[in-house]
Amino acid sequence: MRTTPGAVLVAVALAASLGLAAQAGATAGQRPPAGSPDPRQMVLRSSDLGGARVTAQRYYRDRDLPSVVSYEREFESGRVGSTSLLAVSSEADVVASLATSATFLRTFARFLGTKAGRNLLVRAITGEAEGLVSNVRVGRPRALGTGAGSFDVLVTLEALGLPLRAHVAAFRVDRVLGLLLVMGEPGERVTLAVPRRLARIMTARMTAELTPRSTGRPVISGTAAVGQTLTATRGTWRGGPTAYGFQWQRCDAQGLSCAAVAGANGRQYLVGQGDVGSRMRVTVTARNSVRAATAVSAPTGVVPENAPPANVSPPTIAGTAQVGQTLTAQGAGTWTGNPFGFAFQWLRCDAAGAACVAIPGATAGTYLVTDADVGFTIRVAVTARNAAGEATAVSAQTAVVT
Repeated sequence: MRTTPGAVLVAVALAASLGLAAQAGATAGQRPPAGSPDPRQMVLRSSDLGGARVTAQRYYRDRDLPSVVSYEREFESGRVGSTSLLAVSSEADVVASLATSATFLRTFARFLGTKAGRNLLVRAITGEAEGLVSNVRVGRPRALGTGAGSFDVLVTLEALGLPLRAHVAAFRVDRVLGLLLVMGEPGERVTLAVPRRLARIMTARMTAELTPRSTGRPVISGTAAVGQTLTATRGTWRGGPTAYGFQWQRCDAQGLSCAAVAGANGRQYLVGQGDVGSRMRVTVTARNSVRAATAVSAPTGVVPENAPPANVSPPTIAGTAQVGQTLTAQGAGTWTGNPFGFAFQWLRCDAAGAACVAIPGATAGTYLVTDADVGFTIRVAVTARNAAGEATAVSAQTAVVT
């Protein structure tokens, strides 16, 4: 008796999926582009049906809807709880947008909610079964309870006198449509709870596949020291995130026991005195219209105790010590303590570079030599600052100004 219900199953599946009697426009074997949602991950598995045997499975595109990538998997002789099932077909269709999937679901439900639509489905089933079925009845759509717009339609019929019950269920998550056909063993009562349970399994898999997923963790650049700025990347993601959020965290010296730093929710973070002895890390939350997911960077090194800057090599002066010439401080010298600010002061000294006095107003990185400097030498003092204090280093003197 397997052959006859099998033929009926084909008829119901085709008619329910498209509201037509055939799928002549479908082309098999086309997988979705790399990085896009994969409908194969969203359909039912043997384990969902008590180890039912898979009888067919395929990717396909419809020639009339080339943007849609679908995957279908069919089973026979399955079981959901105590309910025996003759056959089950599950299908996931990844369509162009959320709006498209919502429109399709509404249109499908509206079609089956009309007498003309149900009659068309009856004729399709009867015609595909080639006279083997009778007393086909298609019920009105009922709420399935697996998301907005989801519905279930009960189909009852007789095949060679054997009563059969089938459920056609349709639902969606964002831009993915799910379709289910569940047929009970002859005489088996299949309640709405069966397709509802299977639809919930599929919607959970749709959600998981559509949720953003990290493919490369965020990376922090910069020096983990007081007064320095750290910068984070987003990391890399699949699932089409449309928004990202950042949260900096302060961890213990082992990089554990991390806690959010209040207000630190930008891509950059200025290391403060309160971070000394800690490691810093950042979490990035990626969001799309389905759900959000979070990825965490590796922690930085331990933020060292902060001490005032210490000069390693003094600044130097470039230029000619002559009236009307410009002298330039060659950088600020080399310092420890990660200074975050420098100040300049030019000095007028005796011929030996001693007895120096500050030249009023000469606080830029350059100095224009004047007549008042003739017979003197010039030096520049650089003061470096960090959160712990400041220190000053002085250059060697120039030649005597002429």
